[in-house]
Amino acid sequence: MTSKEMMAWVQLLGVAVVGGWLGWDALNGGAVGSAAEIAQKLLWAVGAMIGFNIVGAIIGTIVVSIAQREELKDEPSDERDHLVSAKSQRNSAIATSILAALALIPLAMGVDVTLAIYALFVAPVAGGTINAASELYYYRTM
Repeated sequence: MTSKEMMAWVQLLGVAVVGGWLGWDALNGGAVGSAAEIAQKLLWAVGAMIGFNIVGAIIGTIVVSIAQREELKDEPSDERDHLVSAKSQRNSAIATSILAALALIPLAMGVDVTLAIYALFVAPVAGGTINAASELYYYRTM
């Protein structure tokens, strides 16, 4: 496993953990409240994802290094890495743009603003998830 693949797995796991927490919170009445309360909760979720990625990268590097019995190093990027990155970022940008545009529809229809806040949070998170999943797919198939 390369360091780039490991980071993609850490990102996917972080989204699953934080998404699970937000889903559990929403099922237990956490999806209601003022716009400021919901925005605060989502800012905490962003901070949790950043912290999870930092800690996950450190732990992942240690675990993979032990399993491979050699230090996990970030290899210099080559043409394949640039192509994988470009294709993954393209997929991510398309998904983020579509979801962000769709998030404006409830606002235009006069639906409560809390739905739009969640939708505008989900758009870049889904885009990042698609980026990480695309990287894993392209590294395995190219």
